[in-house]
Amino acid sequence: MTDTSALWRALLAMQRFGWEQGVASHAALDSGDLALATLLIRDAVARQDADGQLGAMDDAAAVNSGSLLEAALLVGRDDAVVAEAAQRQRWWLLRHSPRDDWGVLHHLKGAEEVWADSVYMVVPALVASGDLAPADMQYRMHREQLWDASTGLYRHRFDMATRTCVRDAFWASGSGWVAAGLARALRLGVAAETVRERWETEARALLDACTRYATPEGRFHDVLDDPSTFTDGCAGLMLAYAAFTGVADGWLPTSYADDAAAWLDASLARVDATGVVRDVCGAPGFDAPGTSAEAQAFAIMALAARDRLA
Repeated sequence: MTDTSALWRALLAMQRFGWEQGVASHAALDSGDLALATLLIRDAVARQDADGQLGAMDDAAAVNSGSLLEAALLVGRDDAVVAEAAQRQRWWLLRHSPRDDWGVLHHLKGAEEVWADSVYMVVPALVASGDLAPADMQYRMHREQLWDASTGLYRHRFDMATRTCVRDAFWASGSGWVAAGLARALRLGVAAETVRERWETEARALLDACTRYATPEGRFHDVLDDPSTFTDGCAGLMLAYAAFTGVADGWLPTSYADDAAAWLDASLARVDATGVVRDVCGAPGFDAPGTSAEAQAFAIMALAARDRLA
C-alpha cells in the first residue's frame, strides 16, 4: 500500500509555480482535506498579482493560475477575502487574459501560442465558476488547434500568429493534461447534456488513443509515438486519474480501471523511500526524466480516484 503521507511530504517540500500549487490544491480537495486546500489557497491569494492571477510567480504564464480557481471558490464560501480574489481570477480568464481575436486563450504572455496544458488550467476552472459556455468554447478551440484526427492525440503547442505548430510532438503529458482536465471538469458537474455527452465521448476516445502507446510496463514515452524518447510516469498518473474518475463517475466502463491500475502501479513502483515519484517528466524544463510537483499531486489524485471505486 502506498504511503500517501510520504507523497504529500515530498510534494509540499517542492518549490511550486501557480499550476503546481493548483494541482496540489486539487490533490488536497480530492483527499478530503479542505484545511490543507485552504492553506494552499490563502498563500496563492497572498501572491495574487495586479491582473488577478492567483499564485503569481513573475513568470510568463497567462492561464496556469486558473488551476487555483476551483479551490479558491470553495474556500471563498467562508472567507470574503478569498472570495473576492477568486472573482478577480475568474474575470482574468473570462475577459482580461491574452487571447486571439476569436477568443482562444494564449498560454503565455507575449506569445500567441495555444498549449494542450491550458485545457486543464482553464476548462475545470470555468465549470467550477458556473461559466460552462466559455469553458466549452475554450475546450473546442483548443481541440481545433491541437487535436490530430489521424492519431486521436494532441499536439503540444500551436502558434496562432503563424498558423504553425511550435511543437508538433504528441507529448504524453499534453494529452494527459487534456484527459485529466476533461475528467475533472465532468466531475465538477456539467448540466448541459449535449456538452456532457460530447466531453465524455471525446475523453474516452483520447484515453483509447493513448492506451495504444502504453509500454508493456505500463508507462508512456515522453513523445507517445517516439520510442527513442524516455519513458515517463507522470503521463500515466494523469491518464490513470482520468480513467479512474470516469469509471467512478459512471461515464467509462469498469474495464478502464484495469488499464488505470497498471499505469498507476507502474509509476508508484518508482516512488523512493522519501515519497518522491522518480522517472517522470521532470521540472523545471519538463524535457528530461526527473521529479515534479505535478507528478506528486497526480499520484495522490489517482489514488483518491481509485479509492472511490471501492
